[in-house]
Amino acid sequence: MIFIVVLVALLIERFFDWSHLRQWGWFGACERFVMQKIPGGSPYLVLAASIVPFMFAAGIGHYLFADVLYGFPWLLVQLAVVLYCFGPKNLWADSFAAMNAVSKGDAQAAADKLQSTFQVSVSQPEALQKELINQLFISANQRIFAVVFWYVILGLPGALLYRLVAISSQVTTTPEINSPASTIMQILDWLPVRIFSFLFALGGNFTRVFTSWRKHVSMGLDGNDVLLSECGLAAVSGDSENLPRDGSLEKSAIGLLDRVFVIVLIIVLGIALVT
Repeated sequence: MIFIVVLVALLIERFFDWSHLRQWGWFGACERFVMQKIPGGSPYLVLAASIVPFMFAAGIGHYLFADVLYGFPWLLVQLAVVLYCFGPKNLWADSFAAMNAVSKGDAQAAADKLQSTFQVSVSQPEALQKELINQLFISANQRIFAVVFWYVILGLPGALLYRLVAISSQVTTTPEINSPASTIMQILDWLPVRIFSFLFALGGNFTRVFTSWRKHVSMGLDGNDVLLSECGLAAVSGDSENLPRDGSLEKSAIGLLDRVFVIVLIIVLGIALVT
């Protein structure tokens, strides 16, 4: 069942943009409600009290409905929840929009598009392309791979845990929770980042990527993004200083991500067959 959910979810996310259906404002309201009920409480306690009930509900749902009608209704529920936990915005739609903006040569428009799609600010026009490439790999982990990883490991509670922590680290209406949520997200990202960046070696230039992976893999929690961007760039380009400006590098990065997610599907299928 896990393989079917991951396969269908990835296919839908790759070829359709349904990100407008993902609305997470309600969770910020939940956090504010919990903060009112626990005045002066630890941010970690508020975060746990906001997230754990949804994880618990997912676990109870599996216990109650996994065997109903041969599990088909529960399969649909899992697919819907996993798709909802992707994003929040569609990775490929944002990537192609940013790539088009950068390729047009309008530095200000490209910087605005990077800000709106990947929430990064770039002050130097010459850094736009490299920042875009970096964000393709970083966002691929945060929007897709880490959700799949924790879903495979913990089921629906794992997918919900990662996405709700990620939302908490970005919600500006509850700034007291942003910092602890960011720390927990770095912890949740630590292992998926190292697996995902290693898969770049299988989908790209193995020697270059593995050399970069060994160099950066021992970095701490604050090195997650560096590991992804360096290994991703090593997979698609042999020269990180002189990047081609014709759009071929960005297309190579998208192609690498597509190949890596195919590898992910093969790995998930293997895990499903073994277990």
